[in-house]
Amino acid sequence: MKKLVGILFFMLLAGSVSNVQAAGFKDVSEEHYAYEAILWAEEYDIVNGFTDGTFKPNATITEQQLAKLLANFYELESPIEELDKQTPAANWSDDYYDQLASYSVPLNGYFDNRIRAATVKRGVVAQAIAHLASGKKDLNQSIQFLLDYYISSGQNPKYEDRNLQKFYGVANNITRAEVVTMLYRMDERNFYEISEDAQASHDNANQLALNTRAKNAQSQLDPSLQVSAPSTSAWEGIYTYYYKWGKGANDFNRRDAVITNATNKNFGISLTANDGKASGSVQGTATITSSNKALMNTSANGNRCVIEFERLSNNALKVTEIDCRAERNEGTNYSGTLKKQ
Repeated sequence: MKKLVGILFFMLLAGSVSNVQAAGFKDVSEEHYAYEAILWAEEYDIVNGFTDGTFKPNATITEQQLAKLLANFYELESPIEELDKQTPAANWSDDYYDQLASYSVPLNGYFDNRIRAATVKRGVVAQAIAHLASGKKDLNQSIQFLLDYYISSGQNPKYEDRNLQKFYGVANNITRAEVVTMLYRMDERNFYEISEDAQASHDNANQLALNTRAKNAQSQLDPSLQVSAPSTSAWEGIYTYYYKWGKGANDFNRRDAVITNATNKNFGISLTANDGKASGSVQGTATITSSNKALMNTSANGNRCVIEFERLSNNALKVTEIDCRAERNEGTNYSGTLKKQ
């Protein structure tokens, strides 16, 4: 029924206006590949835009934003309990994580607001969706489920039939448009009913505490996707730069950097760059070379990727790409000064 109403609404809208934007989103034109999916998701209150009237389809999505989308799509019920978090401050995503913990959905951020605010990896998205739609699955089974039902078509064609995880891009970030498109295809293929495994967790015949179900959900994630609670290192955090330089939907520049798992020697780094229609992302490990400088030479994919990092006194991060062309699209790079959020 969701799909039918969504298609009828889209046909009426498309028939009355040429080259229109998705309702309320000035940066999503009719030509955008995810136009129908975004229109559908907005119609059914699965997703919201930003206060400036944009959807930011090319922006990466955080785990807590993913949690909201999944909870809304499946209309999950709230448990009586609430999670006992390690970062106890109230967070807008608390209710969504309580719901997802009740259904034992594989995610990292149940107990830590900082993990929730970090960009989510495609592998985590695969396991979370597969669990809700089809039941408990390991990483490879989750990816195969998405491919078998054309919910995802993969990301790196050169690895097709050679390396399933690289073909899908498990360690890469995922955009808002990509996640909404997956959910739209789930609805098209009638995967909007909760799996028996997820429902059994919610029914909770064994009377497990909500925190226990959340920990069990975390343990379902592939070890390569599991994230530890961030340290108190001054390097760690989420850094962002955004500049809108014109009125067009693609007239903007954006940089996002997420630093995690920092020690006195190195830290994990995830970078995303958007320059209008051009975009790119990279993950890797940077070596700390002084109190405020660090250097990455190789990406997590093993490609040459030389990027310098400098922690500035005004709570900002200066990023200078030396050579990282193998890890991004032409027309953009990772350089910029980003403000800590």
